[in-house]
Amino acid sequence: MLTARNNELITRTGPETPMGEYIRRFWIPALTSRELREPDAPPLRVTLLGEKLVAFRTTSGAVGLVRENCPHRGASLFFGRNEEEGLRCVYHGWKFDVVGACVDMPSEPVESNFKNKVRTVSFPTLERGGIVWTYMGPPELIPELPDYEWTLVPDEHVLASRRIQHCNYLQAIEGGIDSAHVPFLHGVLDPAERRAPGRKYLYGDLAPRLMLADTDYGFAYGAQRDAEADSYYWRFTPFMLPFFTVIPGFAPPNEPQEPENPDLQRPRLGPARRRKLLDVHL
Repeated sequence: MLTARNNELITRTGPETPMGEYIRRFWIPALTSRELREPDAPPLRVTLLGEKLVAFRTTSGAVGLVRENCPHRGASLFFGRNEEEGLRCVYHGWKFDVVGACVDMPSEPVESNFKNKVRTVSFPTLERGGIVWTYMGPPELIPELPDYEWTLVPDEHVLASRRIQHCNYLQAIEGGIDSAHVPFLHGVLDPAERRAPGRKYLYGDLAPRLMLADTDYGFAYGAQRDAEADSYYWRFTPFMLPFFTVIPGFAPPNEPQEPENPDLQRPRLGPARRRKLLDVHL
């Protein structure tokens, strides 16, 4: 068990916290692309790593992610007008582009160059795999976005969705990499379903043996369960820094299985459309 001090150290991710500074060294998901479907649509509030931000899609389709409060008088840019390649504050009309530069300041005289001296905090974004990614760390340390497999497949093979969990990111990771709870929390009561090819081993052995292997990107662990007399049933869950888990599906390779509710399905991989779920914990 963690001490209270170490628990605070590892779970606090706001600005200037040790874990917050570490996680900011990675590209992280901010929101799904479909939430910013239309150019010049109203902006959206986004909270990431304890920072209140606003996301918007410009006329040309680029995505901006800026600090919510206008640097002038602190008015919320959530109420701003998204128009002509920038987000305009409704208080005095100051307008900011996707890199945080002030591109228009109608409250100043025409001859004034004061707008060139004003910026708001902004973060770079990329869109891939149906997700808007952002990097919030030092600009000189920005890495390339990793080539996650599910970001490289055709759009029709991927469905990105998100949900709110009332816990910290570490608690969500603990659940994501825990195979022992699956037949209980996510279990079924129908005996026929429990005997189905994709589930029978989960219920045949409720106490899996957990084995871990370190990798250069995090780790992977396998949950070993007894199967037939001469075999085991394995479920493998890779963990990728800083907070990604790849959760295995239930269907065997030759029996692709679709969820009853498509909104609960996260990225699908491979030509057989077998379910693999990528969980991201913010």
